[in-house]
Amino acid sequence: MALIWISFGSTNLAGTLAAVLAASDPVIAAAGDIACDPASTNFNNGEGNSSSCRQKYTSDLLMDADLAAVLPLGDVQYECGGDQAFLQSYDPSWGRVKSISRPVVGNHEYLTSDGTNCTSYNEGAAGYFRYFGLAAGDASQGYYSYDIGTWHLIALNSNCGDAGGCGDGSPQAMWLAADLRAHPNLCTLAYWHIPLFSSGGRGASNTQWIWQILYNNEVEIILNGHDHIYERFAPQTPDGTLDTERGIREFIVGTGGANLTEIESLAANSEVLNNDTFGILKLTLHPAGYDWQFVPEAGSTFTDSGTGKCHGDPPVGMTSSALTQMIPAPTQTASPTPVTTAFPFAPSADAYISKPKPASNFGASNMLRLYGGPLGASYLRFDVEGLPGTVVRATLRLYANNPSISGYQVRAVMNHAWSESALTYGNAPPIGELITVSEPFEARGWTSVDLTSLVKGNGTYDIVLITFNATPFSLASRDAIPLYRPQLIVDVLGSSSPATTATQTFDTSDSSG
Repeated sequence: MALIWISFGSTNLAGTLAAVLAASDPVIAAAGDIACDPASTNFNNGEGNSSSCRQKYTSDLLMDADLAAVLPLGDVQYECGGDQAFLQSYDPSWGRVKSISRPVVGNHEYLTSDGTNCTSYNEGAAGYFRYFGLAAGDASQGYYSYDIGTWHLIALNSNCGDAGGCGDGSPQAMWLAADLRAHPNLCTLAYWHIPLFSSGGRGASNTQWIWQILYNNEVEIILNGHDHIYERFAPQTPDGTLDTERGIREFIVGTGGANLTEIESLAANSEVLNNDTFGILKLTLHPAGYDWQFVPEAGSTFTDSGTGKCHGDPPVGMTSSALTQMIPAPTQTASPTPVTTAFPFAPSADAYISKPKPASNFGASNMLRLYGGPLGASYLRFDVEGLPGTVVRATLRLYANNPSISGYQVRAVMNHAWSESALTYGNAPPIGELITVSEPFEARGWTSVDLTSLVKGNGTYDIVLITFNATPFSLASRDAIPLYRPQLIVDVLGSSSPATTATQTFDTSDSSG
């Protein structure tokens, strides 16, 4: 089944068949934090206003979308999920797809005051479980699992006290481990309300053991809500370490309609972050991978999309399917190693920023300091000019004055207006998407990362370096002695002469190994 990712060139049969199979794979949609209280002054007979009570408009995205399932990610009805609140607000909007909904319970559903029909009668999230019935699982647990296509999906309860706990030895954790043993699907998705990781400030560590069980079983995706934002994380471990091989990709989709909330601070491994757009996340579940797409409500433009592959080896028999029999193997032809020429570039500007000194400029410093994520970050600009051919590789090399056990992240900066002599914490441009992460390194040696995904040819490239390691460290800046200054090495296909604009001479030996 993994052959759906193979490019078959001019083999029309293979390409057509792969497209048909991909188009037939199930699509699901998810979001949390959905329907506002019908007694809210912003409810407006279900029409809402521009900044809240948008449940009708996000639910419109689910209609006629040919979905296999809808995953409401908790806090689906404010303020407490009372019976009358569900009937007046959620039901006319997201209730239109109730028949294919597989929800998880949020913290608001367990409340018994401060909202429509919020009384002791709602204890134990009674309104939620009455509304969804068997689709929500056992009311004493709030967790269950099922299959869609070749995927196994697991709905969990992050209100740990109400679920009998989430830690080691808890009923939910033991059930989860047994469920994963009983369902060794190649691809697995888990979802619940309160995230472990979030830039919105509402993450909680109560599900870290749940994360550990999922990570140990090579689960691919976790979906959460609770923070009323959209955020996508790079694959990571339960302790927040980047892991592109076995890590779990977390999405926060708290954009279902109730309202949107603020960003507190950028979390480690956050790749995409938005808090001004309501919408849903659509996932296409392929036999050995997935596509994601954030779909905004009508009139909004923010979106996010991409693809991922499932972990582990395909089950026995999967590769001997009819697909394998019908699609001829692609012809492989050995190619000679291409001839490339390296073009070195020095930064045209670099400076670090410091939150404790928000108005200070450090553009003349001989070092680039990093600590505390965006609290102490370093900006660099490279003006790449004169490249005569196709870029095949771009490598950033930095000299480390101090060691780091976690390395640094390289993130994009889309605003090129900052100045080395004027950059401060107070005016620094926004930190953009994650490009890559370095390996840990020792002091007094070179470290390098691959920037090929960013540097595509001539142009201006701005990046920012951040670290979430508790121990600050520094790298040499362009004001350090020449031997240790930052280097961007761009390898170009088929050229034989260096770029005329790259006038700096570099020591390209890598003492870091």
